[in-house]
Amino acid sequence: MPETAQQTIQVLFHNTVTDARLLYDFDLFNSSVNQKLWSTEYNCRQLLDLDISQFQVSPSSTDTQSYGSTIIPAPMLDITNYCCHINLYLDGFFMNALSALDTLAHEIYILYESRRMPSRVYINTAKQMLLDDHPSSALGALLDSELNKPWFIEFEPFRHCTTHESLIRHNDIVYRFDPVVHHYKLSRRIKLPDNPQIKPFTYDRNRVATEYLPSTFKRIHKLVTEAYRKALRDIQANGNVLPVPAT
Repeated sequence: MPETAQQTIQVLFHNTVTDARLLYDFDLFNSSVNQKLWSTEYNCRQLLDLDISQFQVSPSSTDTQSYGSTIIPAPMLDITNYCCHINLYLDGFFMNALSALDTLAHEIYILYESRRMPSRVYINTAKQMLLDDHPSSALGALLDSELNKPWFIEFEPFRHCTTHESLIRHNDIVYRFDPVVHHYKLSRRIKLPDNPQIKPFTYDRNRVATEYLPSTFKRIHKLVTEAYRKALRDIQANGNVLPVPAT
């Protein structure tokens, strides 16, 4: 299997850089990007697999409902537990999705600036550094384009929201009991707010959680993959010198 751009950069870095601390930091952030992406996808899959019927609680013998001439024990639903799980996976998804990009930003600084790491590094910080100090870099052009697209501008507030409040409340979950299969089912798909930083939430975009998370993960994964390709192009265009010389 051919090396990915990420793996090629790692080999070049180890073949070029001798500073033990830089090597340690580079490997830490390089592996952490992979971990953050894995965690993002994991939380996405967990949410997609979440079934409200899993949160049924067996009723006592005195709790019954009548259907025709048959008396069937009425299952109860632990809606609080279900809601907590939804928010658990949403928090995990949004925190790790943007963290993957911010972790990549640390790696970008090591590749392009080496010892000029600011105290706070985010993906937009790295983008601005590239535009200022490496205006001809392919990676800078990529980040400037992608981080200004509507999908990223709409996605970014979700990470900030999950650090302060939950996205889903009990009354956002509309459900019914199906007496045929004797299970609870969602009556309405769970929606995410248009902009979680604007209260009260609005839902005009009809953004469904089970659709938004997979599509967003694909965009994040594609951006990270392409970022490594562009970084490799910059490195090779400068004769494999690291850190990449300022232009």
